[in-house]
Amino acid sequence: MQAEQGRTRAPGATVPGPPRAAEEGVHRDRRGFDVLFLLQLFSTEAERYADQVRRRFGLAHKDVHALNEVMQANRAGRPVRAGDVARRLVLSGSATTSVIKRLVTAGHLVRSVDPHDRREVSLRATEHAYRSGRQMFAALTEEVLGVLDDCTDEEIEVLRRRLPELTEAVRRAGRRAAEEYAEENAEENAEKNAEKNAEKNDARDGAGKGRAGEGGAGRDGAGEDGAAEDHADGAGTGREASGADADAGPGAASPDPHAGATN
Repeated sequence: MQAEQGRTRAPGATVPGPPRAAEEGVHRDRRGFDVLFLLQLFSTEAERYADQVRRRFGLAHKDVHALNEVMQANRAGRPVRAGDVARRLVLSGSATTSVIKRLVTAGHLVRSVDPHDRREVSLRATEHAYRSGRQMFAALTEEVLGVLDDCTDEEIEVLRRRLPELTEAVRRAGRRAAEEYAEENAEENAEKNAEKNAEKNDARDGAGKGRAGEGGAGRDGAGEDGAAEDHADGAGTGREASGADADAGPGAASPDPHAGATN
């Protein structure tokens, strides 16, 4: 994708592409700035070519990149494992397993015990994979070599020296972008966790206040019930006293008028 465009990460979310607008102005006057766009265009066309031919060989986009990583490591004599492929392609463990399984099933890769560490399983590209690769990129190879045939030895030497440096610069940029993305995700997750914790604390506080209110209401109700019981006891005592007076009769209630009389 060229510098003027952005890259879509997910529906509704856009990840900005290479420098543009005001940011572009910072680098526009630097020597070789126009070469950056030429390299982006070359990369875009090479990627488009790979997408066109991979379908003929039943390979997914990630399959081609994974196979290329394994082939490069094999040529350099480096052991390559599933974890190495996952890191280079920025894939999850499950996605990497699916890619490798497809390539093994198609006969492009084989698994073998790592001679340096028998606990590890290394990946190796098969002759079938190299033969398919030559067929896939035959047209591209012929066209590009046709242009390089017109270059002088000095120009070829410059390309031979500078292209690996430019490739490493792109790798460094990828690592920087991954680190920045990880930091942004960490900050975003921290904010979300803080919000969730605050909501949980608010919910606990609300529940505590509700329980405290219920306890107070219970105590008030108990006081009211006690007062009612006291009132009932007092009323009963009064009724008993009245009943005792009635049983004693009128004489008990007032002195006999003849008790103190003398004959």
